[in-house]
Amino acid sequence: MGGRTPLLVLTFSLAVLSIKLGISHGCRETERKALIDFKRGLHDPSNRLSSWVGEDCCAWEGVGCSNISGHVIKLDLRNSRRCKWALRGDITPSLPSLQQLNRLDLSGNYFMHKPIPKFLGAFRRLTYLNLSGAGFMGRVPAQLGNLSTLQHLDLSWVSFTNAANWLQDLNALPHVQEIELISCDLGTFPRSLSHVNFTSLTTYLDLSYNSLHGSLPASLGNLSMLRSLDLGSKLKYLYLSNNSFSGNLSPRITNTMPSLQWFDLSMNNMSGEIPFSYCQLRNLEGLQLYENNLSRVIPNCWKTSSNLLLLDLSSNKLVGGVPDSLCNLQMLESLHLSHNNLSGQIPHCLKSCTELATLDLGHNNFIGNIPTWIGESLLYLKTLSLRSNAFTGSIPQLSSLPSLRILDLSNNNLSGTIPQSFGDFNALKSAPT
Repeated sequence: MGGRTPLLVLTFSLAVLSIKLGISHGCRETERKALIDFKRGLHDPSNRLSSWVGEDCCAWEGVGCSNISGHVIKLDLRNSRRCKWALRGDITPSLPSLQQLNRLDLSGNYFMHKPIPKFLGAFRRLTYLNLSGAGFMGRVPAQLGNLSTLQHLDLSWVSFTNAANWLQDLNALPHVQEIELISCDLGTFPRSLSHVNFTSLTTYLDLSYNSLHGSLPASLGNLSMLRSLDLGSKLKYLYLSNNSFSGNLSPRITNTMPSLQWFDLSMNNMSGEIPFSYCQLRNLEGLQLYENNLSRVIPNCWKTSSNLLLLDLSSNKLVGGVPDSLCNLQMLESLHLSHNNLSGQIPHCLKSCTELATLDLGHNNFIGNIPTWIGESLLYLKTLSLRSNAFTGSIPQLSSLPSLRILDLSNNNLSGTIPQSFGDFNALKSAPT
């Protein structure tokens, strides 16, 4: 009988400790009340929060708790369905009672064009914050700068119209690695960038589909003026597509962002030539510069870009031929050079790019015969577009390309007969029409 006494004492002690800590069936009582108060401020047309009853908030939909402490550490109420599923209403000030929260996702809901609540800056352990497409508008509250552990921030489709200081506000985040600001009506970069220093930004920055305008080197700073804006030498992904940037491409990108893996500056108003330094980004996997006003020749410098998978220079004003150094890109899977003023013949050495799945040279001034080696060497080819050029001669044997789904040779000067082997294109047969 006496041997059971220590066990009873331990059980009693744990019970008292649980009461003091406010743990209720795996859920802290203060945090359960905060969630209930948060729910009261919301309109839930689809009844998504119907499970938010009972004592154990850790079992509620969208709530995640620590298995050790019972604290709520995750609140994931993102809406990936239609608008009628969106939560609406107010984010109550009781929510910061979830002091151990490290992940908050309210994306895809609708908070009726209200400003982002300042008290969200009270989550000192937050590492992930996603408010994208949630109907917020206004400016980034300065209090978000208190999120000292935040690593990922997504405010895409939050309207920052007339929020001139958005860049300085975000600059207060000391450890942010990923920032997404897609379609935020940013308009322009602030004039003064002397204190902006995104040295922690190591993964990606996405500013695409905004109304950014002005000269790219002067605006982004680190692409040409390190004292203005430091995007960090470890930045891997930079998306600036579909804006109104103008001016020349900065040649200093290799010095300031040597770790860059993906650079998308498509659908802007950039002009001038493609700098040689772009070929020297050894980690680059994707370069998208399509739909700009780039001119002159494609630089013959592609000798160290061995990791490049996608090169899209289409819809520019490039002239000259395809440089032989492109043949060094033996990992290349997609080459888009259509809608330029390129001329000459397709270089024979391009046959060494055996990983190509897409080759689009349409709408240029290429001449000569369509090379036979296309059907012999580019065995992974799925899309081949040579339309609207000046190719002559007969159509070569291409039936050995087992994956070819799109073949466009229209608007050329081809002659002869259509090869009977075209009937062997199994992939073309199954391609949708």
